[in-house]
Amino acid sequence: MLDKARSSPYGMAVWICISSALHILFFKNNINNDYPGIQRVLMVFIAFAFTLPMHELIHFVFAKIFCKGKVIIESAKDPIGFPTLRTSYQGEIVNWQKIVVSLAPFVFLTLLFDVAFVFCSKVELLFFIVSVSNSAGCYFDIIDALKTLHNGH
Repeated sequence: MLDKARSSPYGMAVWICISSALHILFFKNNINNDYPGIQRVLMVFIAFAFTLPMHELIHFVFAKIFCKGKVIIESAKDPIGFPTLRTSYQGEIVNWQKIVVSLAPFVFLTLLFDVAFVFCSKVELLFFIVSVSNSAGCYFDIIDALKTLHNGH
């Protein structure tokens, strides 16, 4: 079932819709939208340009911590066929370490931001977009962590 979910563009679309809707529902009243339209558009591009490399850098750092072999960030195509970056490693790591490597970007670029947002009276639009876009991009990571968890038992 998880293999089907991983290769389905519909599963990813549903994840993106749900994660985005939850972010908007919880934080819409706190988002600082006091910017001209062009500046908002620019923030979206900056956030997207920042999020993927930072996401992969977090995978890379945790893979380097756990894996004694070669760890690299490379260009690739995601399961749906879009060009992207990915972190790959050669060498053995145990299942809990694979799960940590998979989920680290979700924790550091989404959950930590979201926890910080709870304590902020105003959330800067740029950070909100980073959190939402990273959450949307973590679909495959979450599926991979669930597969590792399932295969470990």
